[in-house]
Amino acid sequence: MVSTRADLADLETFVAIARAGGFRKAAALRGVSGSALSHSIRGLEARLGVRLFHRTSRSISLTAAGEVLLAELEPRFLGIQAAMDLLDSFRSGPTGRVRVTTLRDAAELLIAPRLHSFRKNYPDVEVEVSVEDRFIDMVAEGFDAGIRYGGTVPEGMIASRLTSELEWIVVGSPAYLNERGRPARPEDLLTHECIRIRTGTDHVCKWELGDGDRMVTLDVPGLLTLGDSELSIRMAQEGGGLFYCLRARVEDKLAAGLLEVVLPDWSSTGPGFHAYYVSHRQVPSALRTFLDHLKAPLPDD
Repeated sequence: MVSTRADLADLETFVAIARAGGFRKAAALRGVSGSALSHSIRGLEARLGVRLFHRTSRSISLTAAGEVLLAELEPRFLGIQAAMDLLDSFRSGPTGRVRVTTLRDAAELLIAPRLHSFRKNYPDVEVEVSVEDRFIDMVAEGFDAGIRYGGTVPEGMIASRLTSELEWIVVGSPAYLNERGRPARPEDLLTHECIRIRTGTDHVCKWELGDGDRMVTLDVPGLLTLGDSELSIRMAQEGGGLFYCLRARVEDKLAAGLLEVVLPDWSSTGPGFHAYYVSHRQVPSALRTFLDHLKAPLPDD
């Protein structure tokens, strides 16, 4: 009979592996080795007298017994987490650790302006933010949530909108535009030097101009392809070519006259920033508080 504290820990490990879909991913989330989790499960299976996982060299899947056990255990462990979260009302605020992977644009526009106030309001929450435009396996690398543009959230994840739609524009430096001329139509961009950017899916981004039925999508030319929006904006400012970006990323440079909007009647709107996280995992109170803080307007908004 399962009754010891070690048995309960192994049962929780079983649920974690089933949720993550593998020993390696569960091990990354828990900060332990995959062999340690495998040893725990082998011991649990020996004590229970049933096999819980079908194992191959490349994948695992639940046995019929494992599916029954997971169906019984998962809501109970979620209930325990919910009960622990209720204790937040007796503390000065939420506690715990939040690990988030985010796009650079979201880090600059969404997180950076709010991070200091979050730390001030919730001093007992440990925050780790990894800025990475490329897609990563959030679960395998141990993150609680990711932040990306809506419509690019990985399949099987729960998405939560953090901002309204975002405006995209083409910009260039006055020096570049005085020398090369100012495009009058979207097609004119095909004769210009454009700074292309490689997306998180390793594809070169196509420029979408205009909205609705008048939207034009262009695979613009350019000898410079970068993987970082900050570097791309810097190159555009220095006259290296035209760049397609979020208006919010360059508002200060537009106001200072360092950049100029190209084809101002052809700006486009796209989905805002969204948080995403594992669908079958209850959102911890610290993460929920962090995401709610990101949704809130800035004090001077």
